[in-house]
Amino acid sequence: MTSLGLGSPEPPGVSVAGDGINVAVVAPHAEAIAISLFDAQDNETARLRLPERTGPVFHGHIPGVPAGTRYGLRAYGPWDPGNGHRFNPAKLLIDPWATAIDRPVRLHPLLFDVPAPRPDDTAPLMPKAIVQPPPVLAAAARPAFDWDRQVIYELHVRGFSMTHTDIPPAIRGTFAALGHPASIAHLTRLGVTAVELMPCAAWTDERHLPALNLTNYWGYNPVAFLAPDPRLAPGGWAEIRAAVDALHAAGIAVILDVVLNHSGESDELGPTLSLRGLDNATYYRLAADRSRYVNDAGCGNVLAMERAIVTRLGTDALRTWALYGGIDGFRLDLAVALGRRDDGFDPDAPFLAAVEQDPVLSRCALIAEPWDVGAGGHQLGAFPPRWGEWNDHFRDTVRRFWRGDPGMLGDFTTRVAGSADIFAGAHRPLTRSINFAVAHDGFPLADLVAFTRKRNEANGENNRDGSDNNLSWNNGVEGPSDDPAVVAARARDARALLATLLLARGTPMLSLGDELGRTQHGNNNAYAQDNAKSWIDWATADDSLIGFTARLIALRQSLAPLFSGQALTGTATDDTGLPDVAWLGTDGHALDLADWNRADNRTLVAALYAEGARAVLVFHADAAATTITLPPPRPGYGWQRVLDSTGTEPADSLAIPARSVTVFQEDGKTAARRHEGVAEADLDKLAGLAGIDPIWWDIDGGYHKVSADTKRRLLAAMRLPAETPGDLSDSLARLLRDRDAPLPPVVVGRADQGITVGLGTPRPAWITLLREDGSRERFPSRDAAVVLPPQPLGRHRLLNEDRPDQICHLIVAPDACYLPPALRDGERRFGIAAHLYSLRSRGDQGVGDFTTLRRLASVAAGAGASMVGLNPLHALFPHDRSRASPYHPSDRRFLDPIYIDVSGLPGGAGLPSAPGPVDYPAVWERKRAVLQAAFRPMGLDTLPAALKRFATFEAIAETLGSAAWQSWPETLRHPTAAGIADFVGKHGELVQFHAFLQTMADAQLAEAAASAARDGLSLGFYRDLAVGAAPDGAEAWAAQDTLMRGVSVGAPPDPFSANGQVWMLPPPDPVAMQRDGYAAFNELLVANMRHAGALRIDHVMGLRRLFVVPDGASPADGAYVIYPLQDLLAQVALQSQFARCLVVGEDLGTVPEGMPATLAACNILSYSVLWFERRDGQIRPPPDWRRLAAACVSTHDLPTLAGWWQGADISEKHGLGLLDDAAAEQARIARAAEKTELIAQLQAEALLEEDVAVTAPMPAAVARAVHAFVSATPALLMLVQADDLAGELEAVNLPGTDRERPNWRRRLNPDVEDLCGTPLARAILSALQARAHSGGSS
Repeated sequence: MTSLGLGSPEPPGVSVAGDGINVAVVAPHAEAIAISLFDAQDNETARLRLPERTGPVFHGHIPGVPAGTRYGLRAYGPWDPGNGHRFNPAKLLIDPWATAIDRPVRLHPLLFDVPAPRPDDTAPLMPKAIVQPPPVLAAAARPAFDWDRQVIYELHVRGFSMTHTDIPPAIRGTFAALGHPASIAHLTRLGVTAVELMPCAAWTDERHLPALNLTNYWGYNPVAFLAPDPRLAPGGWAEIRAAVDALHAAGIAVILDVVLNHSGESDELGPTLSLRGLDNATYYRLAADRSRYVNDAGCGNVLAMERAIVTRLGTDALRTWALYGGIDGFRLDLAVALGRRDDGFDPDAPFLAAVEQDPVLSRCALIAEPWDVGAGGHQLGAFPPRWGEWNDHFRDTVRRFWRGDPGMLGDFTTRVAGSADIFAGAHRPLTRSINFAVAHDGFPLADLVAFTRKRNEANGENNRDGSDNNLSWNNGVEGPSDDPAVVAARARDARALLATLLLARGTPMLSLGDELGRTQHGNNNAYAQDNAKSWIDWATADDSLIGFTARLIALRQSLAPLFSGQALTGTATDDTGLPDVAWLGTDGHALDLADWNRADNRTLVAALYAEGARAVLVFHADAAATTITLPPPRPGYGWQRVLDSTGTEPADSLAIPARSVTVFQEDGKTAARRHEGVAEADLDKLAGLAGIDPIWWDIDGGYHKVSADTKRRLLAAMRLPAETPGDLSDSLARLLRDRDAPLPPVVVGRADQGITVGLGTPRPAWITLLREDGSRERFPSRDAAVVLPPQPLGRHRLLNEDRPDQICHLIVAPDACYLPPALRDGERRFGIAAHLYSLRSRGDQGVGDFTTLRRLASVAAGAGASMVGLNPLHALFPHDRSRASPYHPSDRRFLDPIYIDVSGLPGGAGLPSAPGPVDYPAVWERKRAVLQAAFRPMGLDTLPAALKRFATFEAIAETLGSAAWQSWPETLRHPTAAGIADFVGKHGELVQFHAFLQTMADAQLAEAAASAARDGLSLGFYRDLAVGAAPDGAEAWAAQDTLMRGVSVGAPPDPFSANGQVWMLPPPDPVAMQRDGYAAFNELLVANMRHAGALRIDHVMGLRRLFVVPDGASPADGAYVIYPLQDLLAQVALQSQFARCLVVGEDLGTVPEGMPATLAACNILSYSVLWFERRDGQIRPPPDWRRLAAACVSTHDLPTLAGWWQGADISEKHGLGLLDDAAAEQARIARAAEKTELIAQLQAEALLEEDVAVTAPMPAAVARAVHAFVSATPALLMLVQADDLAGELEAVNLPGTDRERPNWRRRLNPDVEDLCGTPLARAILSALQARAHSGGSS
């Protein structure tokens, strides 16, 4: 090597020059700069001081140094931290302008000059820069960077490919892997137009990581800004350029995330690796105490970008990556730090101005992360006009909207519309808003909807690192869950978030693996997790989610004019007159101020138009499904659903699923065609398999064919869409697949009989039987079946040993329901039927209660009755006591606490009992105050799961003032929703209070039943199970995933209602019933047979079929849905025997052929009502009535006997306008004829001797004769109405009315103690003496 030459102060760094190298180092505070040269064995072969200095630049020419030589720098000068100087020539330093280093940067204690400079030479510990000439590369064939069509995909070069089995293991985690065809194939399948690579410049670890056996994975801790990290690009710039060229060839631009705000040398306690040792006071911003650093980046230091040489370093770094690597653009990390002056951020600061003037960089796409952690650090919207900016307002707003935060509609609309409030004012295209829902920093998408709290323990900082403000939710379970409902809810929400991101105005950015379900297992700061916690796990990639994301991107591109960078105005843009946007409600009306301000409005409908393209976007974050009214299509066009993020609705349906994003596109090709290609035969096949009866017969024998539209709507309600051939095919395949599963969902066997369990495919080899008592037994499969020997009664389970998650519910039931011995032996008994609320007794506090019930039971037993029949005692709505119908309850599994007698509690004695109807709100207000005072917390952990869930619902409804859970905050709308646990935690005492009410009610009912037994009421209480529960009640909330949606139980035309009925009760999904082994139905039976000797099942035909009417349709548009009758009867028989509870099936109305015989075979008593027991126009004579039946004169839905005789029901209907004058007169004439006929029949049966004028008040003799007529039937059980014993004229309910009259509120006049003592009551009871029971066992 010859003597050193003077060299040149340009360019900075080490460059090939002539026969050697030129070295130029900017270090104005240094005394000298030396270059150390190393051989291949890492031995220092020379240490040469640069001979010349020009201003701040030390320089020299060293001949004879070839390309490829490894080197480092050393700086001589004062060690004076108080003045910002940290020179130490023992420290080998990386050339800041080096374009290659020979190894990754690894920390070692000797690299730290703390607390004083160390004399140890660090050359053996440091990477060496490599002398490199500029690479000879062709100009990059960059794809045009069209901001209007960009979809960016943020990825980590290493994490993207580390587990990809289609990529050779030797190159995984590198640029070579990124350019591999398998990587390109995934990106092109998605349809992304650009990748944004996380930092690739050589970086080091934070100083605390080595001791934790962790390394920096993300790369946001750079040391050599112009040099690729060797771990990512072992082949150097050629490898990088090959990968970029491969991406370019696929039409994908490459953006690089660059960190120029700080270096990896950290704060004053950090290592000396490069800039700190070269000239600390020049390259860094120092604090007033110059031994410390300004820390606007939050990483220990900040580069002094306001200084020319540091700006030069930054621009040279960007230019190197653009020219050498072919990079198309840059994302500048914490970019506010790059534009700071002493007085704050300046968009014209030196670095930003230099980039804009640079001939290379001015042609690159530039994206700012528009914040840092310093004062005034959030500068979203403040960067130069052509720059894009990461929009954290979009991120936060979108998360809060889908989380269910109230009052988000306006801000959500602004973000989806492109954040014009941020960008448009500066005349910037809205495409410069880089929209993202998640990014590398924080939860990935899968974790955003599964965790509310970070799980960063693996980072070694005791979970202190990472943000606590995640704006996330967990769908009811924190972290991993195998609950299918939770898994489905998370998948649904992830798709909704993806759809929102990709259908919003602005430029969307996906994050690594969000399109395939990548999780970090709750870690929201995985910067140090270079392992499977952060990498994409290609083996578990959700291919359906990848496909969904690809379809979203393709849809966005197909509707590109709707996502341009122009701000929306709401005005017409061409001669079509269509506005570029209309913000609508689901009913099609334009949103008004009240709509925008309604806190619970969680649905945004945007009708967009641009350049001939027109679409309606529906962002529906509500937990309840809805329907939409679309704007009228243009002539020759029709609306077609082109996206449903849940995948559950057909192409031309107007149904909007819960928590979904839906897109309708106006399409001239379809021109409003619906259901094209769906063959009627195929629709009929699917409907038949799903149990939809194609016809129904009315009470008069009229034949009705179910329409195709009704079939489609009912199938949709069962989650079996059939709107298109594809939908129908998928639904059919799903049904058939379930039927051919390895184990059937449920098998019903009978006692004392072997049980054959049919097996599907793949056939299990062995089956394990888990009995209800905890015992277990294994059985081998043979010939596609398992044959079990007779099993004990109960609800058992069968497990597939090959797949333990596959469960078959095994129900072993008796042949028939329980019959009390007396009835089984042929005795006939009677009971008194009453509505508990209507009864009066001393001290009843304004409503009949459980003490009143106990007294009635004693009176009834004394009168010879064996039973007291009751209205449904189901829980109603404590927060809305105007809702009084016991047949439209909140929850049939629980009791209404209004029946609790509080007279024995402090403050409960002497509460008023006003005359007139029950004043439910006043009664409950008084009772609740007493109960609240008596309440003592019992602890949440002691509550059974069902009770806790019910009590939670009640507490939420009370807190929010509404049971309409479909309108609750999204975090509370499902029992497993994200906010439930937090709510219970905050309102634990209120939850316990509602559980306490149930405990008290159950105890008082139990005591009433025990007292009745002691008093000789041999058959006990006859409870009533309503056919369904209200759609906005606790039961529907708890069971919402298994109920049919968008439909209601009803009835076709029958004697009760000539036009049919819609009961506003959601029916159960028969497929879901089978999947859970009828568990919900079993729970209802157990709850309602409790403390009962008999159970009446309202509308028992519902065990075989329910008449289901689509929402908004008339009853004539309904259809019967078939249920597994024999399975359900087996369940009834099982619980009947367990509870020793007689069962009565209310089988009035349209009864399927064979149903009475089927009920009789199961020992279920039918329900025989005098007025409906007709043959040839006349009431059947007593001997012709059914034996296995509960017979009565009237019911709660019919006039009382006295009211019927007097025509009170006709007068009431007339007064309410339900009958006009002519109809009322005709009804009175008909009633007179009916009375004449009845008298004649009673006389013919020798039950009535005297003549009776039909215009006179009803004499007691007629009441006695009518009851004697029914008593004379062979029916095993007879019920006499308390209303008839009291001579009541007004019916307790008038079907077809609601608040027009006091339905379910009318009280009886006599006290229960006097109910059986009036002359009328004694006359009626005298007719029942043949059925009277004097005590003893029944």
